[in-house]
Amino acid sequence: MLPARLLTLLFAAAVAVLTAAPPAAAGDPAPFRVMSYNIRVDVPTDNPTWTERRPHMANQIAFYDPDLLGVQEAHSAMVGYLAGRLPGYDRYGLGRDDGGPVGETTTLFWKRDRYERIRAETFWCSPTPDRPSKGWDAAYPRTITRLLLRDRRDGVLLDVRNTHFDHVGVVAREQCAELVSGLAPAEVDGETARIVLMGDFNTGPDTAPYRRILAAGLRDARSASPVTFGPAGTFNAFDIARDNEGVAIDHVFIGPGLAVRRFAVPTDSFGGRVISDHFPVVADVVPVAR
Repeated sequence: MLPARLLTLLFAAAVAVLTAAPPAAAGDPAPFRVMSYNIRVDVPTDNPTWTERRPHMANQIAFYDPDLLGVQEAHSAMVGYLAGRLPGYDRYGLGRDDGGPVGETTTLFWKRDRYERIRAETFWCSPTPDRPSKGWDAAYPRTITRLLLRDRRDGVLLDVRNTHFDHVGVVAREQCAELVSGLAPAEVDGETARIVLMGDFNTGPDTAPYRRILAAGLRDARSASPVTFGPAGTFNAFDIARDNEGVAIDHVFIGPGLAVRRFAVPTDSFGGRVISDHFPVVADVVPVAR
């Protein structure tokens, strides 16, 4: 008769095998994880401050291990800090004030060993999207960061967009939704990319900007997911018990040819204090036939 300890180990191994997801067959589309995070601009009077928050944020991102990460309210120094602690990622994002290092960015990070960067570009939410500018009734200039990436594992082409809509301008939010969702999917040699759109949209479901994005053929990853976890709201104002009255303003949208397996709004904290005034949103996505 086998010793009890050995039986326990054998049972645990069997459970692990039975519950593990089957490996993808060679050539099958590979799942990928998307994380969108308003990391809150560095304001010295915040409690907690950026200096207090940032090591926990870097560890949090490393733990969730996204393949694609979009951040908002990220000045170049903040992006540099995260990049230094996320060495497996490349990044792209321009300052909204000058198209260079000045101002908040909507930077995109991607895993260097997984994705090949084909093209990167920035648009401004304004009537002159090709240059630094502020549009309509917006309080600040707002940007759309766009990447065309090729997955080295399965060859899937992704058109990834990260944005931050204005918090004041009603017209600006509607116009920015029109712009970001109206961009035709990128193409390479006749192949059409699959769209992933993420960001802080400063607007919830059942609003004109949100409906415009859905009308363009995109789906909210939360509502498309068979498994969801976390609070309904995504803005917390540095209060872990708050969830913006259940209204999500941070979203991940997916286009045709993509499906969602899981969606979460993590509420990690340190010493009872949240890591940003927004909770991040995380979606596990997989390419499917179109």
